[in-house]
Amino acid sequence: MINIPGNKVIIDSDALIGIINKEDILHKQSIIILDYIENNNITLTVPYPIVLEAATTLSRGRPVSRPDLSAQLLRYYLEVDRDFDYDNKVADLVSELYNPETSKKNTPFDHYVLALAQKNNIKFVFSFDSFYKKNGLTLMEDVI
Repeated sequence: MINIPGNKVIIDSDALIGIINKEDILHKQSIIILDYIENNNITLTVPYPIVLEAATTLSRGRPVSRPDLSAQLLRYYLEVDRDFDYDNKVADLVSELYNPETSKKNTPFDHYVLALAQKNNIKFVFSFDSFYKKNGLTLMEDVI
C-alpha cells in the first residue's frame, strides 16, 4: 500500500458518476477504487460543488439522461459522513489557476478541485482525468 499523507483523497465528478451509474464506462474501476479507499480508512473529501457538477452532468447526459441518478446523488450526499475539515475558500486560487486558453475539457470545476487540493495539501485525487496528474496530483487509479 502506498502511503497517503493525511489519509485524504479528493474526488472529482467523473468518479462520482462512475460510482453511481452502473452503465458508465468507469463504473467497475470506480467501485474498485472506492472499496480501496473504504478498506484503508482513507478520508474521501467530497466537495458539494463537485456533487452539483456530477448531478448536472447526469441530468443532462448524452446520449442518455439520468435525472433519477442525479436526484439519488443529491440525496446520498445528505446521508454520508462528509469531511468538512478543509479550507474551501479558494476563489482567488481558482481564478489564478484557470487559464481561458486551456482545453475545453479542463473546466473551472477541475481548477476548483485542483485549488482545493493545493490549499489543503491533498496529494491524491479520485478521478480519471490526466489534468490532475499534469498538475502534480496522484490519481487513485495509479495507487492501486
